[in-house]
Amino acid sequence: MIRRRVVVLGKNTLAVECLRVILAAGDDVILALPDPADDGEDGWQPSFRRFAASVGAPVRMITDINDPGFVAELAETRPDFLLSFQAAQLMKAALLATPAMGALNLHLGPLPRYRGVAPIAWALINGEAASGVTLHHIEVGIDSGPIISSKSVPIRAEDTGRTMYDRCSEAGVELFRESWPGVRRETPRGMPQAESEALYYNRHSIDFSRRTVAWQGDAEAIANWVRAFIFPPFQFPVVILGNSQLEVGSVQWDRLPHRGRPGEILTVADDGITVAAPGGRLTLRLRLAGADVDPSQFPQLGMAAGALLL
Repeated sequence: MIRRRVVVLGKNTLAVECLRVILAAGDDVILALPDPADDGEDGWQPSFRRFAASVGAPVRMITDINDPGFVAELAETRPDFLLSFQAAQLMKAALLATPAMGALNLHLGPLPRYRGVAPIAWALINGEAASGVTLHHIEVGIDSGPIISSKSVPIRAEDTGRTMYDRCSEAGVELFRESWPGVRRETPRGMPQAESEALYYNRHSIDFSRRTVAWQGDAEAIANWVRAFIFPPFQFPVVILGNSQLEVGSVQWDRLPHRGRPGEILTVADDGITVAAPGGRLTLRLRLAGADVDPSQFPQLGMAAGALLL
């Protein structure tokens, strides 16, 4: 059996589980390049740096993977593949030329429609019926190389940014597990992306620090924005009532008619508050100080029908 020489870049569960796939195929991981922010400790996601070291893969922490000296050093190791799993650094032409059989990326979004950053959040915000994952060739450009394989991930009514991230990560590992046996034998040329269908979101296209719910716009659009921003343990969208800032833990919406103003609390119940929005209503489960708000706290917080969320 031919053993391929593989360089792996990445982070989190996706990189860890795909490294398992590579090792299970009998290939040699000649270098692991974790994200520069990876401190080697497991957190809400496993540390790729820690896992790679635990299975005997050589680990290097490189702040600039395009540094000419590093690229020359890497070329001397004669890698067959350079594989990226949520690697943050863009790769330039010299680095991409080092592997004999190709540089590939596993993108947590469907291509070409969702190139760039935060594809999962944008799919939710845009009201898509599905997101997806894509294994593709890396070329100079951003997520623009020919597609090797892909998998759709349906978006359910209850999905949030976090649940979709978890489900897309699982789908990404499954896609790589299915694709790697054929890729490692002979790298497919892939299907060129249709540029006419491409959308690109850069790192400035969404500001996750601006988390206060705005009540202008259609109820469905507001709900989609809210659920895209629900990503524990890092962030929740917030609503403001008087002096209280409350996190939104979940959201549902409907088209039932009402007479309320946008942002006005229509009802308060054990399962949360129902708020008026243009064209419908949103029912929110709220959090305070990291825990769900108990209904007995609603009066103290000033929550009552007719109160207006800012």
